Amino acid sequence: MQTIAILPETTADSLTYRATCGEHQAIGQTPGQALDTLEAELASTSTHSGETLVILQRFRPDDLFTALQQQRLRELMDQFHAAIAQGTQLAPTLQSELETLVEAELEANIQRSERLLQQRDRSV
Repeated sequence: MQTIAILPETTADSLTYRATCGEHQAIGQTPGQALDTLEAELASTSTHSGETLVILQRFRPDDLFTALQQQRLRELMDQFHAAIAQGTQLAPTLQSELETLVEAELEANIQRSERLLQQRDRSV
């Protein structure tokens, strides 16, 4: 299964969204636009599995993923994108830290989803 992360990118005068899946990425004015563009690119590759998990990160800190973790993830993602643009890679220690933070955010999203399901079940 592939995972697509959609992250907001803010500049002084605009907000865009970057959807990433491995080394593939797309930018859109909305999360949906970025996702649609990336999905079209992925569908044209032979590595597309057909099953995809989409994570839309709103970057609001909580007890599962703190503001400090979010800030560091954003810094490392910026370095990762800069490295790709330059045709290089992150240093192994930074790549490892980035992967650890991505996994922590994924786990936080899973736990948030479980909480939502529990709340739904209690209200039914």
